[in-house]
Amino acid sequence: MHLPLAVSPSSPCGRALGEMATALVSNFSSSTMWAKYMVDSWGKTSDGLYLSNPFYGFYDECVTAASPHNKIRGKFCRIILLDITEDEAGRSREAEAPTPPDTDPAAEYLDFLRQHVGKPNLALLGSLAREPRMGALPAVMPYGNMVYDTCMPDVCTKEELQNSLLGVLPLHGVYPSVLSCGVYDERVEFTDADVGFMALVSFLLGLVVCASVVDIYLHYTDRQHLAKGVLRYLLVFSAYTNLAKILQVNPKTSPGNITCLHAMRTLSMFWVIWCHQQFVPFNNMGNVLLFLKSFQNILCQTIMNGFPSVDTFFFLSGLLVTYSLLRQVKKTNTFNLPLFYVHRYVRLVFPIGLTVGLFATVMRFMVTGPLKFMWDSSIYAYCKDFWWRDLIFVDNFYFDKPLCVGQAWYLGTDMQLYLVAPLIILPLYFTKKFGKAWLFLLTAASAIVPAALIYQYDLPPTSISNPLVTQEMTTDYMMKIYTPPWTRASPWLAGVWLGYIFYKQDNTRYKMNALTVCVGWTVAAVTGLLVVFGMFSYNRVVVPMPYEVMTQVVYGGGHRLAWAAALAWVVFACHNGYGGVVDGFLSHPVWQPISRLTYTTYLLALSLQSIIIYNTSQGGTYYFTHLNTLISTVGTVMVTLPLALLMSLLAESPVVGLERMLLRPNHSTPRPAPPSEGKAAPPPPATPATPDGDIAKADTTTTTTTTNGVGFYNPVFIEEEAAKAS
Repeated sequence: MHLPLAVSPSSPCGRALGEMATALVSNFSSSTMWAKYMVDSWGKTSDGLYLSNPFYGFYDECVTAASPHNKIRGKFCRIILLDITEDEAGRSREAEAPTPPDTDPAAEYLDFLRQHVGKPNLALLGSLAREPRMGALPAVMPYGNMVYDTCMPDVCTKEELQNSLLGVLPLHGVYPSVLSCGVYDERVEFTDADVGFMALVSFLLGLVVCASVVDIYLHYTDRQHLAKGVLRYLLVFSAYTNLAKILQVNPKTSPGNITCLHAMRTLSMFWVIWCHQQFVPFNNMGNVLLFLKSFQNILCQTIMNGFPSVDTFFFLSGLLVTYSLLRQVKKTNTFNLPLFYVHRYVRLVFPIGLTVGLFATVMRFMVTGPLKFMWDSSIYAYCKDFWWRDLIFVDNFYFDKPLCVGQAWYLGTDMQLYLVAPLIILPLYFTKKFGKAWLFLLTAASAIVPAALIYQYDLPPTSISNPLVTQEMTTDYMMKIYTPPWTRASPWLAGVWLGYIFYKQDNTRYKMNALTVCVGWTVAAVTGLLVVFGMFSYNRVVVPMPYEVMTQVVYGGGHRLAWAAALAWVVFACHNGYGGVVDGFLSHPVWQPISRLTYTTYLLALSLQSIIIYNTSQGGTYYFTHLNTLISTVGTVMVTLPLALLMSLLAESPVVGLERMLLRPNHSTPRPAPPSEGKAAPPPPATPATPDGDIAKADTTTTTTTTNGVGFYNPVFIEEEAAKAS
């Protein structure tokens, strides 16, 4: 079960096993402990089998074990035992039979291990607390496939271990498959893609450093005129200016600022990370059954049914693009369709392109341990082959296939809604009656279409964890309902309605009586709670209820529109001064810096969650508790935000500046006056609107002019962009 006993004793692996046997039967000494460390690191019968605690070994102990002069070192391997099938049974019978041992020390070792390893033998394993036992298999396998770890000499190959296991374990009714093997100091081999990506990042870092130095020099001298020349193309990379704008906290508000969206975006991003964090460690969890039972509390529906967090971003996207576009068309009475699309694509593609490049190249060097193979065989492999799907925003149509940035399905769906946005929004300006009737028709269809598809294909009302829902039904739901733009348009269209209302409202404030305010908040609160907690009876692994047709149709078709309507009231009430303590919380300026980093945070967070789990699983399993998950979530946020900030400085803020200079050359504002008497230059002033009609509040941030001689600002989420979170 743990060593390739079928190898030829005269092979390099056989000779190494012979030396391992000699060290095992020797007295304890520093020169023989390496073999005992290797055996000690094996995955053995453990406690908690009926909670699905796996037989994980101890990675660090294995790969650091080394014989004198490093002649033999440990190689850590992970094996999965599968329920045997007739096909696999045939393959096991065809496997090469073990080679009869020769009469040399290695052969004697093989015979010795066959007799003693795996059985209590104090003379051999007196120092070990536990010994491997095949007898545990019948107790564990009824729960499904079993995973265990082993440690063998590094000269032994994965194939030798696989062939040896095929000669033994199928007799116990299971088919072994060696998933991966790794050593401590695996040789790093850079590919051409690795070198190219590192060169690109080095170039960008060099630009940022040079631009920052020049920017600081210009700030503290009287040569401000230089920023109006060719240097302005360099200054857009200045971290000195861009960092100040990203981290700026502006407590002042203006009538046009929709200040409550800062917190709404930030909290929704945290909600997404919190939900993802529950399931990222699943493949390495030592108490899976307790994990499943722990979600039977109704409050855990905020995790099990956390999908409204994504609908929040669709709502924000529809709101902001509508408000911005209508304001711009009103100001100029024209609409530039090519610029509308180029503007969007350019703003989004560079950060996601840098993310894909990172995952397809050097990020694999940041992953170590027994789970490294999971990164190499999934994200790394997928990004190398399917990177193009992310760059043209079509991931949502490939959700049932391998994906690089899996959460980018949201970007695809939102981009496709953006493509048809002019057909929906412009009629509201040019033909008001038809535009509102057209929008009403589309909104009704956005609820009817998913309801009809759910009924037609007998799909669940939402993605629920219910044993009565098969994997095929879940996959069909994701492909037919969850990711297509025509079934996710409800919250986006609700945002369009609110954006139109704010456009008509302009800088005035609606007056509402106390009864209207009370009813509005009550209905919104009840609606939101029903959307999140309404699936409790069905969304349970233990003792779930079967859902009925009415639930399928009503909840499946209407819950996203209902959620967005509740959000629309919250935003409308807060913006018009009827938010009370809720508005005080949501509109607090402390949310502003993080909200500007939500896009790059969204791109990085899920993959970083996996990397953190992989790298902290060196010595065994992850044991789930809600407190552990909370701590892990906070850790993920603290790791992701600095990296998101760096990505914004490298691939987002500079692109915003270049895009404005090249595509919108009329964007220009004077730089602040140079400092005098040794005082630092003041921070960039706030401007309520940019010259081409891009509204500061549409970005839900206070737009600021730069000191680079051009009127660009770091949008992170530009006026028509909502936080892209999945």
